[in-house]
Amino acid sequence: MAVVDEIKERVDVVEFISQYVPLRKAGRNYKGLCPFHADTSPSFIVFPEGQRWHCFGACGTGGDIFTFLMKRENLDFSEALRLLAQRA
Repeated sequence: MAVVDEIKERVDVVEFISQYVPLRKAGRNYKGLCPFHADTSPSFIVFPEGQRWHCFGACGTGGDIFTFLMKRENLDFSEALRLLAQRA
């Protein structure tokens, strides 16, 4: 198993993103206001089964736990990898 995959398995995407965005359960997924643009209705969806997230609003971005941290904290991949590895 690759290091990246192991980190994704150990760090729960919902729990991690909840530190930045208040999330509400919506069926099997979670939703909230997108932290990447001025959102007025919940368009930010976190998919726990796939360990992924996506904004269906203005920015239309998405990804995994690494892309979220990189975008939110303005980090490159190696910095995000190091921080998430420490957490895992």
